[in-house]
Amino acid sequence: MTEINKVGITGANGTVGRVLMEGLADGYELTAFTRREVDFPSKIVHFDKAGEVAGAFAGLDAVIHLAADPSPMAAWEQVRDHNLEAMYQVMEECRRSQVRRIVFASTNHTQHGNTILTTPETLDPAKKVRMKLGDRPNPDSLYAVSKLFGENIGKLYSERFGIEFVGLRIGWIVPENTPLVMQGTPAEDYLRAMFLSHRDCVAAHRRALEVETKYTLAYVVSSNGRRVFDLEETQAELGWAPEDDAETFFGG
Repeated sequence: MTEINKVGITGANGTVGRVLMEGLADGYELTAFTRREVDFPSKIVHFDKAGEVAGAFAGLDAVIHLAADPSPMAAWEQVRDHNLEAMYQVMEECRRSQVRRIVFASTNHTQHGNTILTTPETLDPAKKVRMKLGDRPNPDSLYAVSKLFGENIGKLYSERFGIEFVGLRIGWIVPENTPLVMQGTPAEDYLRAMFLSHRDCVAAHRRALEVETKYTLAYVVSSNGRRVFDLEETQAELGWAPEDDAETFFGG
């Protein structure tokens, strides 16, 4: 397999983006894409605007697509523009620029309807499950629906145009890198199940750029004692095993 060297990261100013810009810098030539000027060099692109996207990925081997409205509470208009239209434009630009691989930030919310308590950021701890990637989707929000769209258009472009696609159903990563930030709040149980450490996030994305695949979905959460996802398929397909566990922060 031809080595991937030049990697674009959309949404590079977000939490995941900043973690990856630092964590992947030693192995790849990175190009950051943001919607506005930030405190590091980036190319400003509004990915829901076809005229701005055209030519943006020229010369890249791979794109990590993080840019989106990240809120499970986002209204339809925001989801439509920043998640659906932008995803289509990104896939089209990958096709035009012959980008070999796209690593897509999907979400745990695509199945969180199975474990939700009251809102998309709460979890019912009484529901003892270990969901698998092949289980039927149960989106908890329009945001989650938009991520299922991303997984499916990725499959279409993989089959039709040969673009390698890795969709990562990411858990919950926080800038502070500790699940203790939600201790004592209604979101504590959810974060303890979905916590993704910075170290595990970087390692998973590195594998997503390296693994030999045509199309892969994977869970990207740390090895949390309270997790609701079965990580065996991910470990086998992606070749990645998380090292951290939210429970260690709570003395578990």
